[in-house]
This record gives sequence, C-alpha cells and structure tokens, in this order.
Amino acid sequence: MYKVVSLFSGCGGLDIGFKNLGFNLVYAADNDKESINIYKKNVDENAFVRDVTSEEFHSDISAIGKCDLILGGFPCQGFSKAGPKKHGDHRNTLYYEMKSAVEALSPEMFIAENVDGLKQNFGGKYVKSIVDDFSRIGYHVEVSILDAVAYGVPQHRRRIFFVGTKNTSSQIFYWPTPTHDSPIRNGEFSIKVVGSLFGEDHPNPATLQKAKTIRDSISDLVELNGQASDHKIIDSWPEKYNYIFEKISQGQKLCNVRHSEASVYTWEIPEAFGCVTSNQVKILETISRNRRHKKFGSIPNGNPLPLSAIEELSGFSVTSGEIEGLLNAGYLKEKDGGYDLKGAMFCSGLFKRPLWDKPSPTILTNFHNPRYFLHPEENRPFTLRECARLQGFDDSFNFSLNETKKELLAGYRLVGNSVPPILSEKIAKATLDYLRKDKVRAA
Repeated sequence: MYKVVSLFSGCGGLDIGFKNLGFNLVYAADNDKESINIYKKNVDENAFVRDVTSEEFHSDISAIGKCDLILGGFPCQGFSKAGPKKHGDHRNTLYYEMKSAVEALSPEMFIAENVDGLKQNFGGKYVKSIVDDFSRIGYHVEVSILDAVAYGVPQHRRRIFFVGTKNTSSQIFYWPTPTHDSPIRNGEFSIKVVGSLFGEDHPNPATLQKAKTIRDSISDLVELNGQASDHKIIDSWPEKYNYIFEKISQGQKLCNVRHSEASVYTWEIPEAFGCVTSNQVKILETISRNRRHKKFGSIPNGNPLPLSAIEELSGFSVTSGEIEGLLNAGYLKEKDGGYDLKGAMFCSGLFKRPLWDKPSPTILTNFHNPRYFLHPEENRPFTLRECARLQGFDDSFNFSLNETKKELLAGYRLVGNSVPPILSEKIAKATLDYLRKDKVRAA
C-alpha cells in the first residue's frame, strides 16, 4: 500500500483518514512530545518527536529514501485570524522544511493544510509563494478552502488545503464533493467547489444532507458522569463568571458594541461588572449604538463621542458625576476629547453560547475556558470529549490517561489544532482515487 510520511503531525487528525483507508503511515514527526504520545497511542507507532529544522530529522528523511505521499499541517499561528498576523513570524516559513522533504522524498503527491487566513492575510502573498516554490521543484499545486461542515462534521471549520501532484502526471485530482449543507455565517464569503468529479462548481442542493449539529453530536453527554473518556472540564474560573453564565442564553454572547437580540451587555450584570443608574445605562447604550458611525471618525473599531453628541443623541443633560462614575467603574475611557467604552467591556463577543441545533463554531485550543464558549445548555465550558466529538474524533480516541488538569489542557490544545478525521477520510479517498488512476496510467 502507499507509503505516507506525515510532518507537523499533531495528534494525527489528518492522518487517521488515510490510516482508515489502508495507507501505510511509515513516519510521523512533530516537535511536541504530547502530540506524539497521543499519536502513538491512537494512530500509529511510527511517530517521533522531531524538530523539522534539526539534523536528526533530516537524517530520518534520508533514511526513508522515498514515499508516495507527504502530509503536513505546517504551523499556522502567524496566519490565523484568531490571533496576531505576524509577517515575520518564523513559523510562517516552516513550510520550506516541508518543501525540502518533498524534494528529498519525491512523492507522487503532497497535501498541506493551514488556516484560511493564509489566503486572506498579507494580500495572499504566501499562497502564491507556496505554489511557486513547489512548482519550481516539479509539482502542480491545486488550492482550495474547505469547510468541514460540508463533509459531515458538526462544526464550521474553514481551512485551506494544498494538493501537489507531479508535473509528469496527466491525472487530475478531484476535490471531495460536499455531502452536507454548509450555511454561510455572517461575514463569511461563499466557498466555490473546484474540480469536482462531475465538473460542477456546486453540488445539487437537493442531494445534500442537513448539516450536522451540536445536538446531533453531544446531546447524550450533558451530565458530567464519566460515561465517556475525557468527558471532563477544567472547572476553575473566577466567581463572577457564574453570574455571567446565568445571563447568557442560547445564541447569545457578552457584547456591548452590537445592539441585537444576540448581545448581552455588561451593565445588565451588575454582580460581575458593577451597578449603574438608569441614566448611565442610557449613556453607555448611546455610545455603543453610535461609536461606529462615520460622522464621529474613521476608526474601524469605533470612535469616541464628544459629550455634546452623547447629550444630543440620548436626549438628556449628562452630569459630570455620571461620567466620572462610569470612568471609575471601568465602563468608559476618555480619549481625544470624547468618551468610548473601555477595554474588554466592548469586546466583539465573549461567553458565546451556541445553539443546540446549529453546527458548532470552529473548535479552538481555548475551549477549556468558558470566557470564550459555553455549553448550549449547561453553565460550563465544553468538555474535552465534547470538543473531540465536534471535531469528528471517535470516542475510542483517548487524549489522556489519568485526566489530570495538565493532560486535559493538552488535550484541548491537540483537538483544537487538528484536522477533523471525518474530513481527512474524504480527502484520503480522493487521494486514493488519484493514485490508483495514476498507477494504471503508468503501467
């Protein structure tokens, strides 16, 4: 069977689908010891703790000699939309090590995965560089953004995939065709399905199944009664969080800057954020409602409002004591002769409680912290097992032995950095189809 080398393997989310379809995982490498321990326990023994820039890794690659396929989810922190976009982040260039391995092992194909921000940030320059770099060593590269929800994963997770095939091949790689409806969320662009087997840009909506939901995936795990491995939380958070939990309903989040039914405002939770008078509420709501209007400035995230504008828009005379009280309580800050909401008080959304009957938001490494996401029904964060299920891992895949706090925290990180195994198996099937046809042609 086809020999696979996996780089930046993590705990093996991308590799599982290939293993399930009979590919031979001859070598996996990651510089994270916890990732490799979990990989060896659940996926395959041929896994090693390696820094891809080290001589030891390069020696391993030389010893392998040749393989049919290289997989690699090279680090994405410098590109991620969830964190700072660092043009000079050294992790942004680690794909060069993957290129070096491809050049040395000369596989028929390689598959690389990264965050979709790679295409959007820095004007897409890195996507072009990656395509150009692999082209120079003899590979044709196809690029596509896939959303895991479209392939039966109960989670919105958009990632960019690179599939490289040797220029000497006349075969075409066909991306896996979506099987499930993938509703577009606010602020997202529509994904075009490229190179489908039947020559369609989009599958027939009538043939698509309903998107898998959070309820479909974890409704049997509501109680923390140990009925599944890793069904634990790290139950340590500030006492004031409990007051916030009580105020956030399904489909809502703590958010001061967007006036909608989905927003719960900090001033509505005095036990956590401090009491305010009815007039002070009017001041805060006036600023929140108008701070992004262009007539008050051009700062994209919001502008301070002068006192005169606050009074005109609110319809009453504001006293210095009312403003001073809001400043002292941390609700307001003074800036450029005006007033704006302060710090985390006007975050774009924290303590988000998703809807039971919708797909999950993207599972991140911070899901252990209820400050980011809450269970749809319970006043707690998602357990590690719930995150694993939403990511598409089978319950037989264990992320910890003793379920200590350290192991659980590492498990959340490994799950959040993974490719959903359900999606990886769809990609593996498309890869197998390509390689078999190419083998027949070569014969």
